[in-house]
Amino acid sequence: MHYLFDHLDTLEAILTGRHVLLLLDFDGTLAPIAPTPHEAALPDETRRELERIVDRSVCSVGIISGRALGDIQAKVGVTGITYVGNHGLEIARPDEKPRRIAMPQFHILLDRLKEELAARLATFPGAIIEDKGCSLAVHYRSVEEKDRPRVKQAVHETVGTFGGEREIRLGTGAMVLELRPPISCDKGTIVLSLLRSEARRRVGKSVFAIYLGDDATDEDAFKAIRGRGWGILVGKPRISYAEYYLNDPGEVLTFLRHLVARHGKAI
Repeated sequence: MHYLFDHLDTLEAILTGRHVLLLLDFDGTLAPIAPTPHEAALPDETRRELERIVDRSVCSVGIISGRALGDIQAKVGVTGITYVGNHGLEIARPDEKPRRIAMPQFHILLDRLKEELAARLATFPGAIIEDKGCSLAVHYRSVEEKDRPRVKQAVHETVGTFGGEREIRLGTGAMVLELRPPISCDKGTIVLSLLRSEARRRVGKSVFAIYLGDDATDEDAFKAIRGRGWGILVGKPRISYAEYYLNDPGEVLTFLRHLVARHGKAI
C-alpha cells in the first residue's frame, strides 16, 4: 500500500482528459470518529472544500454511508452531490427525489429485532441501537472492553433467533454491527452503479473513480473499483483492496484542497 501524497504525479497523469467521480465515506473519512453517531460532525473547512468542488465543477461527488439517508444529508449539508445511505439501500441524486428499496416485510422484522435487542443489551451500558429505517446498527464503542464480546454474542444470537443469514444480513464495521436485509446491496454494488451512471452522462469521456473510506464496509467499494479507479484507505496501512492510503480526515481535507487547486473546471 502506497502513501497517496507520494504518488500525486502518477494520479495527475491518469486524470488527464478524464472526468473524476469522487466518492467518500463519512465517519472516519470526512469526519473524525466520535464516541456516538450523534456526536460526529463534518468540519467546517471540509464542508467548504466540498462546496468549492461542486461550485467549480472539479468533479462529480458522492457520499456513501451506512447512516440513514436523511441523517447523512443533514450531517454534510452540501447541495449538488449524490447521497447514498444505508450502504446503498437509499439514494438521493441532485435534482431527483430520494429512492429507497421497498421492503415492507423486513421493516416489520426490524421492529421485532429492535425490541429483542433492546431487552438483551439493556445490561450493557454504552450499547446503542440505531434505527436507520432500512436497517439497524448496534454500536458498542462506549461499552466496557470486557463486555464487548458479550454484546457481539448477544447480537449474533438474536439474529439466529430470527432466522439467521437467510433473513438478516449481519455486517461488521468499526465498533458496530449492522443488521440489514438479505439482499445483494453494499458499497461495492452502489459504487459500480454510480460509475455506470456517470459513464452514461459523460459520453465520449473516460470516467475515473476515486473512493476514500476507512472501514471494513468500504472494502467492498475498494474491490469493486480496482481497474476502474483508485481506492484510498483512510487510516493506518493494513491488508486492504485499497492501493493507497491517507492517515486521517485531516489529510482527506488536504487532498480535497489539492483537487480544487490543481483542477478547477479542467476535469
